[in-house]
Amino acid sequence: MNFLQPWMLAALPLALIPIIIHLINQRRYQSTQWAAMMFLLSANRMNRGYARIRQWLILALRTLVIAALIFAIGRPIASGVLGGSVAGAFTGRGPANTIVLLDRSPSMQSSSDGTSRTKLETGVSQIAEALQTIGTERLVLIESNAATPRELDAPADLLDLPEAGPSDASADLPTMLLAALDHINANQLGQTEVWICSDLRAHDWRADDGRWTSLRDAFVEFGRRIRFRLLAFSEVSSEGISNTVNLSVRVEEAMLEVGEEESAVVLSLKIDGDAESMNDSESVSQTVPLTLSLDESRSVVDVELRGGVGELTGHRVVLPRGVTRGHGSVSIPADLNPADNDFYFTFDVPPARRTVVVTEDEEVGRVLKLAAEITPDESLKSVAEVVSPREVNGISWEDVSLLLWHAGLPDTATSDASTAKMIRAFVNRGGRVVFFPPEGGSRLSTSGELFAMRWTTWNDQPDENAIRSWRGDADLLAATMAGTSLPVGRLRVQRYAGLEGEATSLATLADGKPLLSRVATPRGGVYFCSTTPLATDSSLAADGVVLYVMIQRALSDGAKSLGNTSNLEAGVANPAAASKWQRLSGRSEALSSENAFVAGVFEQRDEGRLIAINRSEPEDAATTVSDSQVDALFQGVPFVRVDREAGSGSSLVEEVWRAFLIVMLIAMIGEAWLCLPRQRPVENAGLPGGVSA
Repeated sequence: MNFLQPWMLAALPLALIPIIIHLINQRRYQSTQWAAMMFLLSANRMNRGYARIRQWLILALRTLVIAALIFAIGRPIASGVLGGSVAGAFTGRGPANTIVLLDRSPSMQSSSDGTSRTKLETGVSQIAEALQTIGTERLVLIESNAATPRELDAPADLLDLPEAGPSDASADLPTMLLAALDHINANQLGQTEVWICSDLRAHDWRADDGRWTSLRDAFVEFGRRIRFRLLAFSEVSSEGISNTVNLSVRVEEAMLEVGEEESAVVLSLKIDGDAESMNDSESVSQTVPLTLSLDESRSVVDVELRGGVGELTGHRVVLPRGVTRGHGSVSIPADLNPADNDFYFTFDVPPARRTVVVTEDEEVGRVLKLAAEITPDESLKSVAEVVSPREVNGISWEDVSLLLWHAGLPDTATSDASTAKMIRAFVNRGGRVVFFPPEGGSRLSTSGELFAMRWTTWNDQPDENAIRSWRGDADLLAATMAGTSLPVGRLRVQRYAGLEGEATSLATLADGKPLLSRVATPRGGVYFCSTTPLATDSSLAADGVVLYVMIQRALSDGAKSLGNTSNLEAGVANPAAASKWQRLSGRSEALSSENAFVAGVFEQRDEGRLIAINRSEPEDAATTVSDSQVDALFQGVPFVRVDREAGSGSSLVEEVWRAFLIVMLIAMIGEAWLCLPRQRPVENAGLPGGVSA
């Protein structure tokens, strides 16, 4: 137990005053042997045991009264496991250093009923109140957007700080913890408490990230000098009530369709909800009004939800004559979380799609060129050119959307350094590149290393139908808009090249080796396909569908970086550059310094580019890390978890001096009752003169 005025505990010896007075009274009288008195004492010997017990009870209650009064004046707090250290209980001060890790992701904006305080507001207010009560000498905030330490003057600053408000960017808990670790080491902090405020979303915690192991080992070395306090917000239970189900809306595609008489924006979008809370039945349907805003006009479309999911595909919105560029948004009625009720989009005349195929094999060049030039939409223009590796330096990269590389990897440490640099710059601009292994063992062995990836050796595949698994939920091999899966499992692979490096497998072979992998990059997309379209290697060219869809999707994503419009995830753009953008729609109260983290539509003043920023797709998934995962992540470090719900009014730290006053009152009543004179029964009260028989 901790005390806000622990110096009052120095008065606890005063609780011995009743005992001291009793002992003094015992010594005031001298015992003298007197025959008559000895006779009375002998007669009263039967009651001596009770009298002694009563005297000790009276002394104990009087002592308890004084002790309870001292404890009450010391203002004890029922901080439980969230209180300060043992030293803080006697010094009256909280931890010397406090670091608050604040999750500002969109999921933290949900509330219990859609109108009360959100998880973020509840967490910030409770942490500020707790730190104001128990005190702290130094307070540092690390919020999920910037993930850089910021020292605050007082806990109350958390309540008014814009950087502690809502955001549309995902959190990265390992990055935030790494920033806290660096701050502790750089400033050589002593006793430190790290408070984490989060709702445990799996996408934000990244429990499978390899950084957790090194972070845990680093914090274990501090011993009890660093303590972690997790303020976790559980998911809101809707109890099957339709008006409390949280829905999210997302525009899958916004494409401009230019005709001779009129132009239109063709929208494909999806409304998703918690199917379990909606009885998880395909027969249960619900109609949701969707508000579509396009520049100054608005319209409402009813979307039917079945089993918690509703889709609107190919919805045409006719534009005013002469308009071929603009922006808009879609929104659904308010529910538990306003952060996923809006989605912004931009549209413009799509630029011509240009693909460069780098290969020395005529057959590979012909297949890849054909797959890139045949577009799914006749209104789109797409061209492709085949060049040899020796002609790469002559490529004009300004209008290239996709690079298909079937040659040895250029190495930054060799004469190919300039080529590697150009490819990196192309990816950083937003372009896409797919690497295929070069034919021949000698070419593969002399291949360099790029994006920390390297080809190894060619391997034969005994089982031609060797595709074990692939990701059909996202990226190049995702299912179609109609929900139809790509026929990846029917592909035949006779030969594949080994691949070294850290990448995410989008398709794997029967032996667990990757067939298609993606390398994580800040912008653009880098893919490695471990086989080629040659008939001796695979059936990519013969079956055709998978290869064509892969190339067209990569080409479409790469073309988006060339147009006058962009659709970015919150937190991806450079914050310094984004601060100069002009906000056209979105939260007007947001700071310009946080443009990169706030959903809305912005315009680059210098280039006139329209940029739509929205939350990332994983933010719409309600998956959380389990309790066992959280315990494993903090295993070996002093860690305490407290669960709260959005809108909870209970405090993390509560004063309990009233309980001690109640104890004191009960002790005083008990002491008074024991001090009452014992009433003796009057025998033979009815005889004349009261003479006893």
